[in-house]
Amino acid sequence: MTEIMTFNGVGMSQYFRITDIIRPIGNKRTVSTDTSPFLGVNIQEIKIGAKEHKIKFDIKGKSEIEIEQLKHDLAGVFNVDKPVKITYADEPDKYYLGLPVDDISHDNITRWFQRSEITLLIPDGVAHSVTDARFEEPTWNGNKMTFKINNEGNVDAYPIITIKHNSENGYIGLASQRGAFELGCKEEADTEEYKKSEILFDYTSNTGPTRILNGFEEGKFNEAISNVQEVLDGQLEIDNAWGRPHIHLKNGTSASITWDIPADSAGEAGALYEYIWWRQIFWAGHQSQYGFMKVVVSDENGQFLYGTETFKRSNSLTTEYNFMVSDGKGGYRFLDRYTFWCTHLDSQNPFNEPRGWSDIYRKDGWIQFYWNGQYKEYNIPEIKGKKSAKVSVIFGSVGGKPGVTHVYLDDIVYRKDFVTGTRDIPNRYAMGSTVVINNETDTVMKDNLNKNEDIVQGSHHFLSVPPGESELDIYFSSWIKKMPTVKVEFEKRSL
Repeated sequence: MTEIMTFNGVGMSQYFRITDIIRPIGNKRTVSTDTSPFLGVNIQEIKIGAKEHKIKFDIKGKSEIEIEQLKHDLAGVFNVDKPVKITYADEPDKYYLGLPVDDISHDNITRWFQRSEITLLIPDGVAHSVTDARFEEPTWNGNKMTFKINNEGNVDAYPIITIKHNSENGYIGLASQRGAFELGCKEEADTEEYKKSEILFDYTSNTGPTRILNGFEEGKFNEAISNVQEVLDGQLEIDNAWGRPHIHLKNGTSASITWDIPADSAGEAGALYEYIWWRQIFWAGHQSQYGFMKVVVSDENGQFLYGTETFKRSNSLTTEYNFMVSDGKGGYRFLDRYTFWCTHLDSQNPFNEPRGWSDIYRKDGWIQFYWNGQYKEYNIPEIKGKKSAKVSVIFGSVGGKPGVTHVYLDDIVYRKDFVTGTRDIPNRYAMGSTVVINNETDTVMKDNLNKNEDIVQGSHHFLSVPPGESELDIYFSSWIKKMPTVKVEFEKRSL
């Protein structure tokens, strides 16, 4: 049976019988005016406010005790501190975001039968569509892509635009009748210094479900060059937790997998300009577990250059995430050290099961590390001029103590920048990268990492789609070789 009303996913029929749902037409409107010199008034401002829904209902119980308990249970359901999802059976294609306000008044008809009324405030003032509108068939003209949009709601919608790059690109521009928005650099050239970026190995799941398995087959085991001497006496295996493959420590003190950085298309080995992106999971099953995981880069002379370590070295949930770099004397030093709790919660662990993305970007003696939504930049004279040769991932235990339950490598990709011998240069949006412009949350994400810094200063900050039919134009670099695959989605919103 369809619920007449649900609140935060809970059907209300188990608590009361609804007798009426009052939803006003439209929203509260506030008009500010001042006196006209001769006749009438001048309108200064019009504001459209929130919605209010009134729910009238009866509560019936077999006894006074039962009805009072129902009231306590209902108070617990309504005890929310932010708007939650509300649905009505007579609007199956819509939902609202609201919360109770004011007292829940009631009349005692008898001790076992009460008649009540509750007011629900809908702060954003709109009904949201259950299913998103989706547009995936644009027209093309040069470097411009045009979508014909039909917003069937009666207020502006906020589109989520997903752009999968099929070739390099340095610029994304959006234009609609509501404004304009730009990412990257419109003047970014593709022929400057005859340089380009090349993906030299790619073991990421978004390029094929078995890519990390290919990496497992193609890597070399227990040859890693770390920041310290490691006891590489263990074995690695493929673990399939959560229905996806991960590289994992099977046994031993520690074990590693190493990939030689291949020569680029010009035949040149080694790199001074490079980018490494990976996905790791570090989630303990109990605070008494110990272990570590390192992602490290070594040079042509077999010396440690730089890397990160995720290290749980105490009987607690506290786990370290450290940036490391060569000290130029055969040792190493920490650039920065952070801590987190290795639980399953997003608020505590950036390396829990649904997340775990990280990257390192190097330009010779300059290096950038990613940590929990932020980028940290450093000048490192000790590594300037030293070419990278190998990338290694090391998994380890600590002193015979129980190992951390989930220490995994899910994906890794290596990109070399400023490759010589061609006319391309590395661009902001590499082939295969995915950019998501979310106008609902005012965020720009590239390959699951926040890139709001790409927004051009002075451009209109995010866009909306007006009601009815309109057009959305998307522009790319003038030299783009193959247009991206683009999808536009949004919730229809109605007063």
